Amino acid sequence: MEDSYNISTQLLKEPLSFADLIKTGTQFEVDTANYNNTAYDDFVVDENDEVVGEEEIDHEALVSPWTRSFEELRRLMTPVDEYIYKRITRAGVKEQGLVPDKARVALRYSAYWEGQTAPFDSSLLRGTKFEFVTGQNMVLEGLETAVRTMNVYEQSEFIISYKLLFHEMGCPPRIKPRADGLFKIEVIEFTLIGNEHSLEEIAPEDRNKFAVVFPKAQDMHLHGKDCVKRGSHRNAVAAFERAIASLNYCRLADEKDEIKQQELLITLYTNLMVCNNKLNKPASVCIAMKALRLLTHNQPSCKALFQEGRALAALGNYEQARRCFVQAQAKQPNNKEISDEIINVEQRVSKYKKSMREIWSRALAGKEQPEKKPEKNFSNQQLKRDFESQLAEFSNSSLQSLNMSRKMYTDKEFDVLRMLAKQFNMKLSLSPLDVDQLTLSKLQIK
Repeated sequence: MEDSYNISTQLLKEPLSFADLIKTGTQFEVDTANYNNTAYDDFVVDENDEVVGEEEIDHEALVSPWTRSFEELRRLMTPVDEYIYKRITRAGVKEQGLVPDKARVALRYSAYWEGQTAPFDSSLLRGTKFEFVTGQNMVLEGLETAVRTMNVYEQSEFIISYKLLFHEMGCPPRIKPRADGLFKIEVIEFTLIGNEHSLEEIAPEDRNKFAVVFPKAQDMHLHGKDCVKRGSHRNAVAAFERAIASLNYCRLADEKDEIKQQELLITLYTNLMVCNNKLNKPASVCIAMKALRLLTHNQPSCKALFQEGRALAALGNYEQARRCFVQAQAKQPNNKEISDEIINVEQRVSKYKKSMREIWSRALAGKEQPEKKPEKNFSNQQLKRDFESQLAEFSNSSLQSLNMSRKMYTDKEFDVLRMLAKQFNMKLSLSPLDVDQLTLSKLQIK
């Protein structure tokens, strides 16, 4: 039976060792970039591509904006160069500039042959935006040249010469020889991607020169941000850590260098915290926060405090996590996400305390009337082991004290429990205000 879904493949960036695969296994991360994109240089639309159902396509959006001769349309357009003519149908956001080199650009498009109403290719037919990286020869030369003249949000129409499309031969019968094309394009967004090999390009004798390293570290930072956008958090962590290491190795010439270094390091460490939380590595988040506190003179940003709070909560240190969230809330009082995290931590603390009280109640109470059989309860080594297990769990928690009822156990049980608590560097004491109130507390280590 044939599979009813398409199988997509990805190449590994690093080879796998078969011996390691058998002995210890391996981890790798799927790049979640849009792999449904069809590169123009490979072909236009493959007959085997999954297409959107007829009812899901906006046919008005697919109809060619021009069905007469291209020569007439060129007279209404502005030449970009001798091979490309352009007409803007919706202005874009000029403040962000034109689509640059080394950028990941997302767009929607439809492409038509002269005199035909239906597109020979369209991203709308695949129901998704089309992405490619500029400067990498990933698409036809004419398409990239056209896109590089556009701003974000802009919609434009282009007539592109066959010399920048499929050249003299074409690809009959679908692509005629010497066929110019009409492209209707909308730029959705673009982001700089940096260069993942930027630090490797630095000569060994220049690796401690801040003026040389700083722009390369910025490039690596951009690469890390692009990895985050595509869901590749492990690669992002590697990029941020390499950029941090390169900056810390540099010799600084003056105070201006130090300011630039610190600003980029603060950004890198903060983004590193975000990624490590995504990868469920809270200890690594806390290590990055220590570096951030030094860089900011113990005045970290709201974002950093929020990430530290999440990491501490994941480690079970709820009280410190709550303090971080409260500090973050002081910087952004109206941030609902921070408020939700504070409520979540308080609920977890309350649940933990309730759970601990129930555990101790069961351990100390034994049966409904444990005072009738005190000897039997404490002659039981299993009960003593239960006490030790619960004391160990309380010792590793973030709580400093735990309240219980004195009525739960006999005097002999209290003496044994107090002896065990002492071994765990804890104190079991009665409240001077309430004879039924018992408090188990951790002793401060001097």
